[in-house]
Amino acid sequence: MQCSYDKELLSQLLAGSLHDEKQQEVEAHLAGCADCQAELTTLHSLWLLMGELPQPQASENARSNFDGALRDFKKEVDQQKNGWRERLSALWNIQPRFKLAYGFVLLAVGLGLGLMVSRSGNQQLAYNKQVDSLSGQMAEMKQMMMLSLLQNPSASQRMRAVSYTDGMDNVNKKVIDALLTTLNEDPNINVRLMTLDALVKLADAPAVREGLVQSITQQDSPLMQSAIADVMVKLQEKKSVKSLQELLQKKDLNEMVKYKIEQSIHKLT
Repeated sequence: MQCSYDKELLSQLLAGSLHDEKQQEVEAHLAGCADCQAELTTLHSLWLLMGELPQPQASENARSNFDGALRDFKKEVDQQKNGWRERLSALWNIQPRFKLAYGFVLLAVGLGLGLMVSRSGNQQLAYNKQVDSLSGQMAEMKQMMMLSLLQNPSASQRMRAVSYTDGMDNVNKKVIDALLTTLNEDPNINVRLMTLDALVKLADAPAVREGLVQSITQQDSPLMQSAIADVMVKLQEKKSVKSLQELLQKKDLNEMVKYKIEQSIHKLT
């Protein structure tokens, strides 16, 4: 049987439009209601999809321009080569003494073509280097934008900043530290939940796992406490058991959250 709780409150929670008392009430309900947790997860996924930005594809244009230039270059080489063949054939038919000269010409043409092919290869290498450089600059710019937006007073802008981590291959220490700070200190529950999801995707980095474990006891929201307990089970992070046990000692801990944490500890030991 589905929960009859007002689902509009879940949308308002995601939008960050609830006042503190109502937000705490909704979070407490979510901590013990699987139906509403699933509804919130669906709404959260839709929020992420709407906030996605198209990725720039500058490299496709660069590749197209390079391929066009290379085709023109090859066409010009072929035309020059055919012209030389016609002239040399005529000389061959005129006088035998041109045989020796013809040999030297062939050698010269061979050297010339070799240089052209080599130049073409160098152009390809230069193109690859430019693409790698451009990709690196774009990744660096994306990280700088993310760090800047995380300081924005708007919760939606901070969520957009967190979404920039999608597709990042190499995340530096500054980014990891900024995400962990957001996870622990951001006043908006939705930003913290989204940050938790982003950090899970980066959990191959030891610094991220260590930061997540340390974050357990810093969470005061029942929803965050429940979510981070699930994350520890998903990652099978056995080092989190001690922190989860410490969280259990909190006097004001929600009973449903307490049960979830106990189950998480059981799954990890």
